[in-house]
Amino acid sequence: MQAGELETDHAGADDAAVLRRIPVQARSRQRVERVLDTAAQLVDDLGPDGVTTASIAAAASVSIGWLYDFFPNRESVFDAVVERSFEKVTPIAEAVHASMPNADWRETLEAVVWALFDFYRDEPGFRVLWFSRFQSAAMVARNRQLDLAGVGRTYERMHRRGLDLVGVDPEHAVHLVIGIIDKGLDLAFLLDPEGDRDLIDQTIVAAVAYLERYAADQSRVR
Repeated sequence: MQAGELETDHAGADDAAVLRRIPVQARSRQRVERVLDTAAQLVDDLGPDGVTTASIAAAASVSIGWLYDFFPNRESVFDAVVERSFEKVTPIAEAVHASMPNADWRETLEAVVWALFDFYRDEPGFRVLWFSRFQSAAMVARNRQLDLAGVGRTYERMHRRGLDLVGVDPEHAVHLVIGIIDKGLDLAFLLDPEGDRDLIDQTIVAAVAYLERYAADQSRVR
């Protein structure tokens, strides 16, 4: 095994630390992506309890031995599916900003939240796993890590659209807003598998109202 092929991962009900190989060769990376695509689809079709490492391997056309080389158990596959989904969140927000060059921060925030709503609803395997008993400490920790990492960039993007916060630490405020949005999305899909749109509307109202409380320019407060 080459140096750099191992990373610490968490899997299983007790979230015990295990080592999961990271593929080095392009062919192996492609197979891992196929495994994750397959696992996500099986989760949506069968529910996570109906999915096994054997069924993932068979549907992805890889040997069970090869699968265990990279994923020690079913739960580590699930963790990887959710982690890969989280990696798409920042590009989604960036794409919304790029598509609305003349919008102010309120309009852009609203559009980002609705784009994330679509992501929760449509991303294969993600929603089912995130709201299942298979949600692991590793999934939660990765979500928090990415939220923290993105706070500064998020404020920079919103600042360019007119948001200037005073009387509060801007990064703390944006981190709190991210938490409001995360919780609103969670509740929307816990209450309705297709997403409670009214709750998303209220989430946007809460996030905008909080930021407006500290916005230097109050002239556009509704």
